[in-house]
Amino acid sequence: MARARGTPVLVMEAGGRQPLERIYLGKGNHNENWLQALIQAHPHLLPVADIEPGFGDVVPLAREVPCERGFIDNLFMTPSGDIVLVETKLWRNNEIRREVVAQALDYVAALTAMSYAEFENAVARGEGAPSRIYDLFADHPEALEEARFIDAASNNLRRGRMLVMVLGDGIRRETEALASLLQSHAGAHFTFSLIEVATWRTGTGSILAIPDTLAKTVMIERGIVRMESTGLAVSPPPPETKPRAQSISMQDFMGLMAERNPGLPDAIDAFLEAAQPLGVYGDLKASLSFKVDLPGLNRPANFGYIDRNAKFWSSPAAWNLPEHVWRPYFDTLASLIGGHVIDEPNNCFVALSGRSAPRITDLLPAHQEAWIAAIAAALKALREDDS
Repeated sequence: MARARGTPVLVMEAGGRQPLERIYLGKGNHNENWLQALIQAHPHLLPVADIEPGFGDVVPLAREVPCERGFIDNLFMTPSGDIVLVETKLWRNNEIRREVVAQALDYVAALTAMSYAEFENAVARGEGAPSRIYDLFADHPEALEEARFIDAASNNLRRGRMLVMVLGDGIRRETEALASLLQSHAGAHFTFSLIEVATWRTGTGSILAIPDTLAKTVMIERGIVRMESTGLAVSPPPPETKPRAQSISMQDFMGLMAERNPGLPDAIDAFLEAAQPLGVYGDLKASLSFKVDLPGLNRPANFGYIDRNAKFWSSPAAWNLPEHVWRPYFDTLASLIGGHVIDEPNNCFVALSGRSAPRITDLLPAHQEAWIAAIAAALKALREDDS
């Protein structure tokens, strides 16, 4: 579907208004080199948190990083060893639409063949590179210890586990053309996204750059990997197994849940699928929240979240829902698990023992239907408030 944009207007504090002029890069304006330098200096322009919320801060490594398939325009990493690869192009050149995507995926294949030492050597030959990658993260509050950082990066390289962004101006989504390209690299575990940076010029000549995510992929589990005497073997999943589409961040989160209980990822997926007709969706940031978008609220209704220790916290429901809605919801959850409701100023939640939040396994899968019914009752009460 084609997108339409109105002309943005810059509203100034003094009351003045100034329409902005859309400009396209190239043709006498800024070029690809300018775009590469822009995101290298301001990596927060990249909407990484919206695409892979588990990645955290992205830190520039280098530009024009050499590899077997060419030169990677921009390369970033996170304090946890995650890798972000960005290919920038001025998409008004017709011949590069498919080619630039293929090139970016070739870079994934090239990086996947590297060890960490080879990766670090390649980065060191790029523009603006550090002598040691970890030097960029040693003082970061979220950084892993160096040995763990190298292990994580090595694992990401080996699996092709990275975020790949193709970024430019005037991008058009050509999903049918891209589908076969993405499928041809299905062995890697990357997330792929198309990002458009729309540029607008003010009356004083300043440039406003607005990033916009046009498309992103998720990974789909396609097979079962077994360690056999002859090595690794991959077989198709059983016919009754439904492929699970996940982002890298969600896969990591579900991995943590599986460490707590091997059946927990399937139980969470089943809950989200069963609750979907109510508008419930999972929103992953540091934790996995169960949210519903409601027109009468200035933010989504949050019916609770699962933290990384697999504990369920119902407290967000009390933050933006009226008490006559959240209190019956909490009472129902407490009765299901044999718990009670903590009701204090600015601190209301369902507890199981003392002040301890229940584990999500106390609710799922045994109480899935009753939990969904409790959410439905809360939504019904909210609709009655609006009528």
